[in-house]
Amino acid sequence: MADKQDLGAARAPRTLGVFKEHEADWMLMRTLEYMNFNAAEIGECFYTARKIDEKEAESWPKEWSELAERVEAQGDEAMAKDETISARSAYLRASNYYRAAEYGCVPSHPRYEELWVKSVAAFQKACPLFNPPIEPVKIPFEDTHLPGYFWRPDNSGAKRPTLFLAGGNDDTIEEDLMIIGKAAIERGYNFFTFSYPGHRNAVHTDSRQVKRFDYEVPFKAAFDYLEGLPGVDERIALVGFSGGGYVAPRVAIHEERVKAVIANNPMIDYARVAEALLGPIIEKIPGFLLKWAIDKKLEKKPLIKAYMEYGLWTTGYSDMSLYDWLTSEEAQREWARFNITDELYKISCPALALVGAGEGEEMLKQTHEFYDAISSSNKKMHIFTLEEDGSHDHCMLDNNSRMHQVIFEWLNEVFNYCRRDEANEICGNQV
Repeated sequence: MADKQDLGAARAPRTLGVFKEHEADWMLMRTLEYMNFNAAEIGECFYTARKIDEKEAESWPKEWSELAERVEAQGDEAMAKDETISARSAYLRASNYYRAAEYGCVPSHPRYEELWVKSVAAFQKACPLFNPPIEPVKIPFEDTHLPGYFWRPDNSGAKRPTLFLAGGNDDTIEEDLMIIGKAAIERGYNFFTFSYPGHRNAVHTDSRQVKRFDYEVPFKAAFDYLEGLPGVDERIALVGFSGGGYVAPRVAIHEERVKAVIANNPMIDYARVAEALLGPIIEKIPGFLLKWAIDKKLEKKPLIKAYMEYGLWTTGYSDMSLYDWLTSEEAQREWARFNITDELYKISCPALALVGAGEGEEMLKQTHEFYDAISSSNKKMHIFTLEEDGSHDHCMLDNNSRMHQVIFEWLNEVFNYCRRDEANEICGNQV
């Protein structure tokens, strides 16, 4: 199977060089990035990484889960001594490490559900230890509830703008908070996220809640819920990361309560993304050998196999192999419905498009197409490079801080809003 850096849609090619397999190395870097949320430590992560056999399917979840259990126990010890700051950090790290362990499991793995449950539970042990606390919420939708979180800078009840995050294809809502939640709070924004159908937490919570192209439907329920929360006014910015780069623009097309939209990065046509990602693999293999070749390659790359089977699980095709999905006319017709190219002109709210220079030709192309097609008079595009930004990776997972700066400098101007850290004073458009 071709390395991701050779494909038209990719995570950035340059990673840490700890593992030979790109996905394993990128996942290590992704796990480390949450040091900015006190949810990772270098010594723990590199000690664990060096114990992993990247070609052995059980090695990745075993080593990360053992680390998570050890760190969670340290958090429990700290709580018993009322050392709440130490406990909070330990629980956040444990949650991140359980998440990494679950990522390496195929959905049929006997520990798949258990590791996700432990990741959520560890994070929610940390939630009340923040001031103010992070609040777990449940969004009523159809005949179920979709999990989410709400966090605000203080309990004053003052009306503030809200950053509403639509997470990516393979992250968790706990990880979404690590990516940008703290950055929003520090800048005086409320932060809200929920797990929409097809998102990891949603499918774990209710196996019926698989991917759907019409995301304006579940997001209407989320906006209805968000409007009733304390301190929330009409200034709601919807940001989509990774697969959320389709979701957020799709919702902005249909939902007038989106007052600003940020796509990181815009994915306006899923079929083209899949073709860019998988096409170079398929085209090099004769049709009669394709199934055998896919199975053979994936067995040697357990993290890629887990990622691919996770995608089928969240799409509602867990009974299919990757080969079956690729050759199913019905599945490909359904996948082609994830396309908003003909409706982008309906986006007129302020819009920010972000992409890493290392994400591949197709991702850069779709970002430019998004920017050119929307009707927003206030729009901006930023392409992150190592030379200028110290980042070129997918969703800026190699430099979250720089990504935060670009997003909030733009959003503060849109909402005429800022926060002076020194005086803890809201300035700009007073409410």
